Amino acid sequence: MLIMKKIIFLILIFISIKLPILAENRWNIYAGGSISHLCEKPWISSDKSYGWGGGAFLGGGYEINFNSHWNLTPQFEFSYINNGATLSSSELDFYSNHSQWKNTWNVSIPILMGFRFPINDKLKFRIAAGPYIMESICGKYYGFGSSEKDKLSGNIGLRTNVGLMGEISLETGKHLAIMFRPQYPFLKEGWIRKTLTLAIGLHYYF
Repeated sequence: MLIMKKIIFLILIFISIKLPILAENRWNIYAGGSISHLCEKPWISSDKSYGWGGGAFLGGGYEINFNSHWNLTPQFEFSYINNGATLSSSELDFYSNHSQWKNTWNVSIPILMGFRFPINDKLKFRIAAGPYIMESICGKYYGFGSSEKDKLSGNIGLRTNVGLMGEISLETGKHLAIMFRPQYPFLKEGWIRKTLTLAIGLHYYF
């Protein structure tokens, strides 16, 4: 039994060493801009819609290629998100328009499963999707009835959220790709909640 465990252990070590060579795994970095929208109707005016807020993101990942089509990419990302929770209504005063507005600085870990296929000799198309976990580091909000921005505060439970991320990318050659990503958090409470984020950016593969 002990010998069998050693054999299995040696096989796993061998696979972990050889896989990056056989599968041609690669590192990548990416960056871009985003827009975000708080996807809920405000309690103060149920027939009005929130606006969109601008943001940005920067990250890197490691693409594990199982074959020429399937791949898995764990990533680490920094982002700024403005949830856009300002009502576009002249009927409401400043405080009502900004009562649920927030901006946050975040770190997240997306893990995306992707499928890549060639369009022609120079272009490849990739689709991917997977879960992510996000931790908000800091942020600001307008307190209800106040025109001053204040720092968000709260424990790790309010700062943490999990969600689903998708990605569509067009690869031009071996190194550069243009990508579009939607992401949406699942947890209803916390700093980042019900906030749909749409992002566009560039990937660079090493």
